[in-house]
Amino acid sequence: MSNTPPSRRYLGAGIAGLAVATGVVAVLAASPAHASVDSISISDSNVVVGHNYTLDANLSGASIGLLVYWSDNGSSLTPVGKVPWPVGHASFGWTPGTTGQHVLTVSQGSSTKSLVVNVTDGSTPPTTTTPPPPTTTVPPTTTVPPTTTVPPTTVPPTTTPPVTTTDPPVTTVPPTTVPPTTTPPVTTTPGGGGTGSANGLPFGL
Repeated sequence: MSNTPPSRRYLGAGIAGLAVATGVVAVLAASPAHASVDSISISDSNVVVGHNYTLDANLSGASIGLLVYWSDNGSSLTPVGKVPWPVGHASFGWTPGTTGQHVLTVSQGSSTKSLVVNVTDGSTPPTTTTPPPPTTTVPPTTTVPPTTTVPPTTVPPTTTPPVTTTDPPVTTVPPTTVPPTTTPPVTTTPGGGGTGSANGLPFGL
């Protein structure tokens, strides 16, 4: 049995209750600046009007328990907010009611993240525009033809055949021996007349 007077027991209970209440108020009044929405995603990239999808957000910061608010093109989807669960994670079931571009935004405290989704009617898939890669112009390569070295032309020396001059043999003509002319002696007959001969012919005086 407790020896504490009833008035003190009630006072202690009141202080404890006030402390609990104060603690709850302190958590709820935590600075929004300490909350951070790190990312937002959707369960399917091909979004069709009238279908159900799940929106997910990853949270961090000291005020990770603050209420989370979702909106579509600026219209609130959670007017009273949602308690994030499990810790550090928030999700929301979303059914698009119209086609076209939808900007989905999640906020916790002063931190927000947005996701742009194109909603189709299901007849054609959404068009994803991929920017073309930058075109790099490669300058033309100039090929320098190899230099052909022409070997020097060696002209063989001109050989001049020796000129052989053949002198015709000298024919020695033997001297012609002319036999001496024999003159017959002239016979002179003294006296006056007679016969004789000249050049072998007789003659008379």
